[in-house]
Amino acid sequence: MSKKVKAKYLLLILLPYLIFYFFIQSAITSGYNFLTEFDELIPFVPEFIWIYHTILPIIVLTVVSLIEKKEVFFTAIAGFLFAALITSAFYVFLPASYPRDAYIDSSTSGYLVELTRIIDGPSNTFPSSHVTFAWLTVLFVGLSKYANTCKWVRPAYFFWALLISVSTLVLKQHFIIDVFSGIALALICYYLGKRLIFERMLTTN
Repeated sequence: MSKKVKAKYLLLILLPYLIFYFFIQSAITSGYNFLTEFDELIPFVPEFIWIYHTILPIIVLTVVSLIEKKEVFFTAIAGFLFAALITSAFYVFLPASYPRDAYIDSSTSGYLVELTRIIDGPSNTFPSSHVTFAWLTVLFVGLSKYANTCKWVRPAYFFWALLISVSTLVLKQHFIIDVFSGIALALICYYLGKRLIFERMLTTN
């Protein structure tokens, strides 16, 4: 499959999801507060905003450029689709809202955090889509030939997803429960994709 065709498939999932996500932002302005004492102990580190915004570029680069096998590509597409549908359902029927007003910083990173909060409201946190999509990317790139030929691929992606997860906490974008539920959802969507797409395509080839 060409990169252009793969990009079109990925766009068919990401674009509607992002449109729906931002529509929910304007429609739902409050939600459950899952804040715990452990959440409050986590420091606010605005510099992590630069890591936080690597999510879309890394997903696109990985799916379009690194995942070459047809069965792996469509498994990834299915997994991302499941994740988009499930997180959207949670954001509608179980909205959670993080109290961010106390976390302000005047640095360049802090300004980007404020800009991010204008675009990405506080009411759709559970589960974290950043965490879900990051760990799905780790799992699917692990099925690629690059992960088998290059020893650094799996640990590099694992470290990146770990940083994404940490960034959601230290930027006060998500609760701790959002991170763990995001990882759990990534595993569920990964195995759904493997069972429904990957294994079937392997048996028919």
